[in-house]
Amino acid sequence: MSIQRYWILTARKLNGEATPDELSELAALSAIHEDKARLGDILEHAWQEEECPATGEEQQRLLALLQKRLPASAAPPHEEIAAPSQKWRWQLVLAGSMIILLVAGGFFLFTKKHKTTAVHEVLANRGTRTQVTLPDGTLVWLNAGSKLVYDDDYGHRKRILQLEGEAFFEVTAQAGIPFEVRVKDATVRVLGTSFNLRAYPEESVVETALISGSVQLQYQQANAPHQALLKPMQKIILTRNKEMPTSFTPLWVQLENGKKTTVKEIAWKDNTLSFDAESFSSLATRLERWYNIKVIFKNEQLKKLEFSGSIKGEQIKEVMTVLSRSSGRFAYHYDQANRTLTISSK
Repeated sequence: MSIQRYWILTARKLNGEATPDELSELAALSAIHEDKARLGDILEHAWQEEECPATGEEQQRLLALLQKRLPASAAPPHEEIAAPSQKWRWQLVLAGSMIILLVAGGFFLFTKKHKTTAVHEVLANRGTRTQVTLPDGTLVWLNAGSKLVYDDDYGHRKRILQLEGEAFFEVTAQAGIPFEVRVKDATVRVLGTSFNLRAYPEESVVETALISGSVQLQYQQANAPHQALLKPMQKIILTRNKEMPTSFTPLWVQLENGKKTTVKEIAWKDNTLSFDAESFSSLATRLERWYNIKVIFKNEQLKKLEFSGSIKGEQIKEVMTVLSRSSGRFAYHYDQANRTLTISSK
């Protein structure tokens, strides 16, 4: 009976229902049954690992698979056989009890573990920017056309975020719980720092700019895992390889001294549009997100024009007037009703 009691108490502990007296009893039983205690530790470790939610249909399928693994001796006999000795009867009862406990417990653990957790989304629609404070106190600024996702487990055993778009993070340090931001085919891991991460799904680059602290960027290079450790005021630009879309080619850039000038990589969070030798094509994509508009080029050659500058809090017409006068090579028309900006040669 002590074996059965051990598994019952283990299940109650994993489910968070064990009382202090039951935990003490479980510790005593673990000292007696060391082999079962090792198996219990494995179950507890598996319980705490992250898994994907399972549907009710998937749970039924896995329960059926567990039941199929019952040995024939565990099923009720359909023919008369000689009564086993008292010793063997006890062993059969114990074996049957263990099988039932393992099947029921395995299904219980699986069902409990694969419960659906709430998912939280923070959106910054095109034409807007937003700021949010995460449960651990971390501050996040989201640029236009960006989405940040996290679940209810954030801040407990892990701090994992999913990002589409661009965001600036001021990470609150939490001992033993690293901070991780995942984008398509790359991951940034930090302990406490300030950094900018840009990874729009429609773009072929992933950019990470570190302002303070340290971050580790994990990605694929030549189809092999690679890690890059950034120092303050460094930026790494990962460009996707056309032949291997999940692999990147890195480019390191030293940022301008933030004490003397605005760091253009994070100027957006202060409502400033900053650009340095940026192509008109790339700038137009940013303008589309920034102002929630559609940019149409009547002449493809105009996309190759380059611009440098910094514009704070201006409307789209004022921005285009400045750009048009500085280049002297294009004219524009803005249709406010349809939110379209048409650019043509002069």
